[in-house]
Amino acid sequence: MQALLECCCGIDIHKERVFACIITGKPDEESVIIEENFGTTRAQLQNMCQWLLKHNCYYVAMESTGVYWRPIYEACEEFLINFKCLMVVNAHHMRNLPGRKNDVKDAQWVATLFRHGLLEPSFVPERTIRNLREFSRLYRSFVKERVSYVNRLEKFLQAHGLKLSSVLSNIIGISGRRLLDLLVQNGQLTLLEVQSSISKRVRKSPEEISSAVSGFLDFAERLLLKTLLSKIDECDAQIAQLHQHMLEIAAPYRLQLEQLDSIPGIDVVAALAITAEISATPQEHFDSSKKLVSWAGLSPRNDESAGKVKSRKITKGNPYIKSILCQSAWSAVRVRKSPFHAWFWSHQGKLGKKKAIIAVARKILALCYKLLKSDGFYDPVVALRPIQSPS
Repeated sequence: MQALLECCCGIDIHKERVFACIITGKPDEESVIIEENFGTTRAQLQNMCQWLLKHNCYYVAMESTGVYWRPIYEACEEFLINFKCLMVVNAHHMRNLPGRKNDVKDAQWVATLFRHGLLEPSFVPERTIRNLREFSRLYRSFVKERVSYVNRLEKFLQAHGLKLSSVLSNIIGISGRRLLDLLVQNGQLTLLEVQSSISKRVRKSPEEISSAVSGFLDFAERLLLKTLLSKIDECDAQIAQLHQHMLEIAAPYRLQLEQLDSIPGIDVVAALAITAEISATPQEHFDSSKKLVSWAGLSPRNDESAGKVKSRKITKGNPYIKSILCQSAWSAVRVRKSPFHAWFWSHQGKLGKKKAIIAVARKILALCYKLLKSDGFYDPVVALRPIQSPS
C-alpha cells in the first residue's frame, strides 16, 4: 500500500513515559524510522514538541489511553507550532486492523497506520468545551452523590418509624426540611409544630402527618440525622457553585444554549450537558445527524447474518450524552401538545416504553444537530417529521 504522508509521528502513551516514533521519507523511497521517549511532565512534553519541530514533523497521531492523552494533546496544541494534523485514535480500532507483526512497537505501528491513512480520528472538541465537559461530568457525580444521601436519609427515617415519605412527596422540600430540622432539635414532633411547619400546598392533613412522624430520636440518632442533612446541604451548595461556573465557561455559547433550551424537555442544565458532550458546533465534527446519533450510541446495531437479525440493541456510544438525552426525552413526552408527546404515546404500545423513549432521545439529538447547524430555534413543524422506528 502506498504511503500518503512523507513525515508523521505515532505516539504510544503510558502513565510516566511517552514513546514517539517518526517515520519519514518519500512514498516511493525507503522510509527512515526515528524513535525517542520522553517523560510526561510539562517541560518534558515541551522537549518532545521541540524534537518534532526539529524533524519537521507536523502530523501526529496518538492512542487514546485513559486520561493520559490529555496533557500530550494539549502540549502539542500549545508548543507544536502550525501543526497540520493532531489525531487521537481509538485503541480498539487499531487492534482490529490486520497486518501487525509481533515485533513492531506500538508507537511505530501507530505511525505506520497513520502514514498510510488507515486511522480514524476520535472526536476531540476545542479546549473550552473540554473544560466545560469536566465541569458537567463533575456536576453529574455531585448530583448522584446528593441522591445517595437522600436515599440514605429515607432509609434512616424508615428504620426509626418516621414515615415522612408516605405523607410528603418530597421529604427534603420546604415542609419536609422544616420538620426534619425540628426533629434534629427536639427528637420528636408535636401536632402544633407540624401545623406551623407544613405549607398550604401539602395535601395531607396535619393530623395525618403528625401520626406518620410520631416516633422519637435519641441524642445519637439526632446527630446522625443532622450529619445527613448537612451533607445534603453541602452537595446543594457544590451543585449550585458548579452550575454557576458552567454558565461562566459557556458564556461564548449563549446563543447555542438558548437554541437547545427552546426544545421541549431540555432546560439550561441539560443544554449545558449536551453542549459539553457534542460541542456548540457538532456540524464541524460530524457530517450528518446520523453520524452524531451513531456516535452517541442511540442507533440500533446492524447485527444480521444470512438474513437473520440477531440483535437490534443500541450500541455503547457516549454514556453521558445518552443518559442526559433519555432524561430529556422523558420530560419531553410529558409536555402536552408537543410532537414528542404525540409520537411517544402513539408508538409506545407497539415498541414498548424503553424503545420508544430511545427513539425520542434520538429524535431530540438529531434536532439539536439541525438547530445548531442552522442557527435556528425549535419549530414544532420540524419536530413533526417522522423518524425511523427501532425494530
